[in-house]
Amino acid sequence: MEFAAVEQILLPQLIASGATNLLLLTDARMASLALSDGSILPTALGREYALHSPPAADGIFHPKIILQIGRENARAFVSSANLTAAGLAGNAEIAIEIECKDEEGPERTMVRSIWRYLEALVPPHGSPARDALRWARERAAWLDGPPGPALHQLEDGSAIAFLHAPGQAGIGDQFVSFVGGEKVQSLMIISPYWDDDLAALANLSHRLAPDRIILPIDSSGHAFPVDAPFAGKPRIVALGWPTRRFTHAKIFLATTARHDHLLFGSANCTTAALGAPGAVGANAEACIYRRLPRGTAREILELDRWLDGEPISLSDLPPRTLSAPIPLKAIAARHPGTFDLDDGMLIWCPAGPDFDRGDIELLDNKADLLLALPVTSFAQSGDMRTALLDPGLHHSLCFARYTAGDFHSTITHVTHRNLLRGRRREIATGAVARALAPFIQGSDFDLWMHQAFETLARADFEHATCSAPLAAARGPSGKRDSATEAGVSLSYETFMQARSGGGRAGFAAANSLAGTHSDVVRDFLNLLSGQNPLRHEDHDSAFDEPDDERDNVDPEEEDGGVPERPPPPGEAPIDPAPVDARLYERHVLAYAEGLEAGEELLGPGDVLRLRFWILLLLYKARCPEMPHGLDGSEAMLSWPRFVVRILVGFFCGRRPAITRLMMARDYAGMPIDFMECWITILWSFDAIETLLAGQPKARAFLKYIPELRRRLIALLGLSPNELGGDVAVQIRRGLDRSIGQRLGLVHERCEPPADVAGCAGAVMTG
Repeated sequence: MEFAAVEQILLPQLIASGATNLLLLTDARMASLALSDGSILPTALGREYALHSPPAADGIFHPKIILQIGRENARAFVSSANLTAAGLAGNAEIAIEIECKDEEGPERTMVRSIWRYLEALVPPHGSPARDALRWARERAAWLDGPPGPALHQLEDGSAIAFLHAPGQAGIGDQFVSFVGGEKVQSLMIISPYWDDDLAALANLSHRLAPDRIILPIDSSGHAFPVDAPFAGKPRIVALGWPTRRFTHAKIFLATTARHDHLLFGSANCTTAALGAPGAVGANAEACIYRRLPRGTAREILELDRWLDGEPISLSDLPPRTLSAPIPLKAIAARHPGTFDLDDGMLIWCPAGPDFDRGDIELLDNKADLLLALPVTSFAQSGDMRTALLDPGLHHSLCFARYTAGDFHSTITHVTHRNLLRGRRREIATGAVARALAPFIQGSDFDLWMHQAFETLARADFEHATCSAPLAAARGPSGKRDSATEAGVSLSYETFMQARSGGGRAGFAAANSLAGTHSDVVRDFLNLLSGQNPLRHEDHDSAFDEPDDERDNVDPEEEDGGVPERPPPPGEAPIDPAPVDARLYERHVLAYAEGLEAGEELLGPGDVLRLRFWILLLLYKARCPEMPHGLDGSEAMLSWPRFVVRILVGFFCGRRPAITRLMMARDYAGMPIDFMECWITILWSFDAIETLLAGQPKARAFLKYIPELRRRLIALLGLSPNELGGDVAVQIRRGLDRSIGQRLGLVHERCEPPADVAGCAGAVMTG
């Protein structure tokens, strides 16, 4: 494989088609070779697409498949083409395209078979590859289904089968069984590579007993073993097609009186690929079998030149040309294992047990050294080792290698799991696209936008059929399937008890909304909260466009913001209408009562919804910018009362809504979007106390705020490190700059008040 071919030829086309969830499966040894042979290093690997390498077997990992999965349809390409420039754009190759829709039929069953084969190559435990497969499966539930027969009958009377190795039977055995008892008149094989003793060819000849064997061989350069004992029995014809191109296609055609039995794909005519009678081959392979009416394959593939070609003698062939063997064992011995960056933690799974000394060198996109970490600095748990990285390294970290004395491993990529999660998002259309528009263009924040948010939340819930519910107001049909989710989700309370360390200062865990439409709402809320809309984990200046490609950038768009659209000519500015507090009351009560009466499990979208309402009330509070805003006193229709009513609905009562909140078990710490909500709530308490201080009528109301704050902190279970850490401080400072200034508050401190940290300490110590 060649990463330049992947990133310059294949990747742009896949991305242009709308694909945002990209996974590459390839041999670890060949990936190591591609990263170490002096070629230009990949820039998108581990950031825009994931790579997984199945464990190396005795043979090689050799299938060539492209599978594109959609919600209601899919297509698969099974071919002979490698992920190289020659394979994708130069060689003579053979491929088949299989399209299906989510409806009964042999094509869908075939695509399911290909999906199952690829999915089985990835271990079930958590990994970037498993994340990618799970995301696809959640949105294409039709992938699950019975295997069906191996051979599928098509409407035109032909038949098709997907043959693969490893499998229950060898590819050669299956091909012979599909031919069955029909008398084979001719067997034609095109293969660039052969056994040294032609064992696979001899086995096929013995079992199919063809009247003649035709082998098109390139007379200008070939790997056919002319000295093998069986070499004189086939009829050799000049390949002669196409000129100046290497024929890398692999084709087996057994012709009978009624049918063309066609086998093609990745398998060469070798025992390692086809297997021996009763035995599976050593390689991983993928092929397609087609049973067609006699003469069909001959016509479609234009095989007359070979089937009717003049024979040439073995003596007319030039000497055999053999490529230098790839030192697979030597490459494997230098492979350091896999590296993932997840929630600020570097996760290293060594390739073997001998990596117990030396250093792990962290490298940038040019393989220049960023930092050397002693192996002893990694914490070990089973086969996995972890080390917390300085956030300043996250942007530039691309590759890693192991060194010990004179030994240097090959370099390997570092997978940025948070970036990959954030990329996975379906293209919005229809009502979803319309709902996204106000948050993307968002120059204001109004009550009507909650309807757009509900549309996005509902779309996220429907799109992720196996994920935690995202809507707080839906019927029993929205309940979680406990059998499906038991292995991947925990209650909030269990999650907080299970995580190690009680939270780390300055630690920002993954965004649990990444890849959802609701994440756009989070961006909008962050913008209103004084946070940078370009999240730091998504940006690395090393991957910016060159200066000469930025000459035509609109200066107004340099900051990444959306320029405000000027009003139409002659249109007078519209003064904002007075806010109807009664309307807010109805919506707030409906939301709070839904929380209190609900029984369904909640998910990350519900935490975002809670933050949405708190920020909306803060944004619409009466202030110099909003003189007709919501009342800021202790009155029943004031925004402080609305805020408290919502929080009571979420955190109080016999069974608070937070006790129904579910979280994915694979987060190493508190997700950043959860932290944004929790700190916003605590900040709102500070704002209420500051604004109502000194108002005699507010004394009775204010006395409940400290007690409510303590209850929330106890239920949230945040540690002092998290309540006073860098993440919390940044969120508070952003709120001070935005909502705080809007309300006329002056916050000279950004740390939580003393009673917050004290309550957290009391909770954590019992």
